[in-house]
Amino acid sequence: MSTRAPIRHVAARRETSETTIRIPSAYRAGFSAARALDPAQAEAYVRHTTVGDPHADAVAEDLASLSPDQVHSLLARAFLDPASPPRDLPESLRSLVADSAILPDWFDADLARTASRAFLRNSDIVLAALVGGSIVEGFSTLISKSFRVRGRVTNMGVRRLKQNGLQLVEQYLPGGMNPGADGWRLSVRVRLVHAQSRHYLRRSEEWNREKYGMPISTAHVLLAGSAFSGRLMQHVATLGGDFTQEERDAYVHVWRYTGRLIGIPEPLIFHDESSAVRAFRLGSICEPEPDYDAIIMANSIVNSAPLVVGVTDIPKRRALARTVYQASRELIGDRLADKFLFPCNRRKVVPFLRFQNRSRRVRRKVFPRWGQRDRLAKFNALMNFVDLGSSEHSYRLPTAARDEESAEW
Repeated sequence: MSTRAPIRHVAARRETSETTIRIPSAYRAGFSAARALDPAQAEAYVRHTTVGDPHADAVAEDLASLSPDQVHSLLARAFLDPASPPRDLPESLRSLVADSAILPDWFDADLARTASRAFLRNSDIVLAALVGGSIVEGFSTLISKSFRVRGRVTNMGVRRLKQNGLQLVEQYLPGGMNPGADGWRLSVRVRLVHAQSRHYLRRSEEWNREKYGMPISTAHVLLAGSAFSGRLMQHVATLGGDFTQEERDAYVHVWRYTGRLIGIPEPLIFHDESSAVRAFRLGSICEPEPDYDAIIMANSIVNSAPLVVGVTDIPKRRALARTVYQASRELIGDRLADKFLFPCNRRKVVPFLRFQNRSRRVRRKVFPRWGQRDRLAKFNALMNFVDLGSSEHSYRLPTAARDEESAEW
């Protein structure tokens, strides 16, 4: 009897823990696997799959009845002086903007400059790793369902990739994350886009709260932040980037601040590359296996990539897409690529890309004039990648759950 009593006690305690957490049904199997590796982090992740962003959600409620032009005007005024936004703005918006303008004590401007230099030196590799690795991996989770319901990539894949790229570039341009600067503004806008999207998705018949939890939950924002920071650094290294360990941690340091701006609570957020990678790994294990929505979204990203870099000729576009498919497979691994139904080619492309990137670096050192031209060409390609035209500085927000039913934003 003495050997059975503790077992009953542990089982009862486990049952109480699971009912307290309120695990959405889609996460139960993944949570059990993740808890075996890191109980505290797995519990924290799953607990936040049912949590939105109360501060930003209050802003979305206050702005929901306004037109996109009215929202743009309000946000533009709020961002002019974020430390002291106009008093005639909704209080929820004034509070969020003013709070976002407070630099945390841990933010290090010198580290941010280190990250800027490393990013600009490796910008082409970082963007390749973003598209072929981190964004695709992010869509292996239930993040894909909210995007598929909204039609955000299937209908507007090129613009979605450019928006991701633009935010990334503005984050890492010198001074870009100072309160009121373009990287800071884009990050706060992303938080409000998430809140507005959540506002509509929660009311959509396609979203099952009991099964999937909160759309664009705090957990998913954390997963995205860790994918675009620590996990991205791993992909950059695989492709031949030359970030030092200090620069890798500096890159994540900027994303730690970005994470705060897009609504990740301070106790949850990663603080260096290793903690970001751990957050990505545990979160991915908690997530359910990729479904048809994940397949749709991952393939949409890959097929949009050639258009983003300006390849419109159909045969050339298909050839480039095949290269992106193979590179992505080698970055994310065969298991996930098979679940996405990615094609498989026996000829590897990542070793060649890695050699190409490293040899270009050597050539820049040996031939300085060629290096100057190469750096200029790389910067121009970066600007073309993120060129959104007249919508680049828009602060409009979506007005419906589905993109095709929403006013332009």
